[in-house]
Formats: sequence, C-alpha cells, structure tokens
Amino acid sequence: MMHAEYAALLTLVSIDGLGPHRIQRLISTFGTAQAVVEASYHALCQSGLSVHLSSELIKQRQRFDGPTEYQRLHEQGIHLLAPHDADYPPLLKHIVTPPALLFVRGSRSAFMHASIAVVGTRHPTSYGHDVTRRIVHDLAQRNITIVSGLALGIDTIAHHSALHAHGATIAVLPSGVDLVYPASNRALAERILAQPQSALVSEFYPGTRASAPLFPARNRLISGLAHATIVTEAGERSGAMITVKAALDQGRDVMAVPGSVFAPKSAGCLALIHQGATPVRHADDVCSALGYAPAATHPDDPFLQLLVTARHVDDICRITQRQSADVLGELLMRELRGEILDQGNGFYVWGGAS
Repeated sequence: MMHAEYAALLTLVSIDGLGPHRIQRLISTFGTAQAVVEASYHALCQSGLSVHLSSELIKQRQRFDGPTEYQRLHEQGIHLLAPHDADYPPLLKHIVTPPALLFVRGSRSAFMHASIAVVGTRHPTSYGHDVTRRIVHDLAQRNITIVSGLALGIDTIAHHSALHAHGATIAVLPSGVDLVYPASNRALAERILAQPQSALVSEFYPGTRASAPLFPARNRLISGLAHATIVTEAGERSGAMITVKAALDQGRDVMAVPGSVFAPKSAGCLALIHQGATPVRHADDVCSALGYAPAATHPDDPFLQLLVTARHVDDICRITQRQSADVLGELLMRELRGEILDQGNGFYVWGGAS
C-alpha cells in the first residue's frame, strides 16, 4: 500500500467517534482512504456521514500531517497494517468490523500461524496458575501462537508460559502500543518483543491511554485473532466473559477448563461448559477439537512423571530417597533444559518437554 494511503488512514483513525465501521463504509463509498480524506464536506454529508463528523474530518485533514506522522511512527518501530496488506491478520478479516488500521510492535508476520486465545481471571488460584501454564506450554511447543491481553493474572501467565516454551505470543493492548498496560508488565512486553514471531498489537492510536470503554473493543480483537478462545479459570462475572461473547459473535470456538464445583473462580468455566463450551483438560483436548496434531501430555522419564502434578522439593526427596543437594542439582539442570518449571516456594512441575 502506498504511503499516501497509510497517511490518509492515520488521519481517519485519529478522529474521535469515526470508528472502524464508519471508516469501512466511507472507504467502500469513495474507493480509498485517500479519496475519503480529500472529499468535500458536501460529498461526505451525501455519503451519510453526520454533519458533525463531516466537519471534524475537514478540520482534521487541515491540521493533521499524515505523511509526517507516518514517518514518525515508522521511526518508532510501529508497523501499520491495513486490511488489504498481505501481513494483515487473516482471521480479523472475517469479523464484522475489522480494524481499519492495526498498530504493531514486533513481528509483522506474527499473525500467520495457528493461534489460540487464552483468557481468565486477574486473580487466579494455584490451580488456575498450574493448568494455564501446562496447557499453554504444550500448545506453544506445537507452534501454536498464544493470544492474550497482557492483563494481570491468567493473561500474564499465558504470555510467560508461551515464552518459556520458546513459542510465539501476541499481546493485544487496551491502549496504544507505545503505552504498555498495565505498566507492571513492561518487562514482559519487552520479552515478547524480543521473541521471534511475537508482537504487541492495538487498534488504538499510539499515545492512547487505557480506559474502561476501550476494553470490550480490545477483547473482540483477542478472540478475533484466534481460532478458538480458552477460559482456563474465571468467575461468572469475570471480564473474560466479554471475550467469550465476542468469540461467539465471531463464530469462533469457545473452550473452558473444568474445576471444582465448590470453587468460585471456576464458576464461569463450569457455566460455559454447561452452555456448550468444549471442556479441555490439557493440550490434547484443544488439538483434537481443532484438528491439530496432538501435544504430548505425559513424560516418559520417571523423574518427570513425579512432577506431572506440582510437588515440593521435600516430597521429591522423600519419594526418590535422595539427598536434597542431589535433587536440587537435578531440578536446576532440568529447569535449564526446559523440562520443568520452578513455581517458587520450593514447588516444581513438569513443563511439557521430555
């Protein structure tokens, strides 16, 4: 796409209240974004655009320097993807109102592989933590890209687990890609940018700060970028349910991890399963439902078989009848090889590699 068309798209997406649906309709009417920006006030009103937005568009094209802004974003390492670009996420083209312009930091080709969205509560239990790490790690090792929202809790665990498996992950932000939200995940965002085939993505203009009204739009992109959405742990009123609704509206598969009927944090997942969501226990269930090659879920190594369920180092010493120094040495070696995960406080669990 010519730079002039990108510059015109930047002009359009910078106008408050225009939105992807109106931009899509305007481009359909006038042929190109550049033609929309160059249209007269009368022509814009004739196209069905409101008097207010027609006036705003005329004002914006007079004060907004699209070519200069395009160059500024390019120099900041922010890629622009429009629906007709070869690198534009193919799955997004099939949602009702795909973003007129995506802002991407990281790999432009991050969207070209099989992908699964993983979402859930911001305050997971140890069960939610463990099951998310296990499923994501195994999926990432099967070259499945993990999509999530960089939020605290399940999202953060999902991104970390994909990176730990040397897999790809996409973080969809409720802000501009230059303003990581939450700020506490800036280090995680940098790890994502350093990982091949991974990216930060947003449809919001760089410099946009996260705010409550932006989250539903962000969540529709999480589900829109994925073949299916998995809820690994969530209460009935979890924000993850907004992503689930978006997935259902988009005709995408919804999956949920079952938990105890006594656990409030599993209530949302159990309700989804009751309503028809595919129950998943491990990566094999996900792969089977979507027709992917199955992921390994059981290690052959006897030592790793002990860690299919997280165990404390003292329990490992007792079961193996080995000295703690010997066991700790082996744990460290296996962690470096990616075979196990250190959960902290002396607990270790099999990481999916064998």
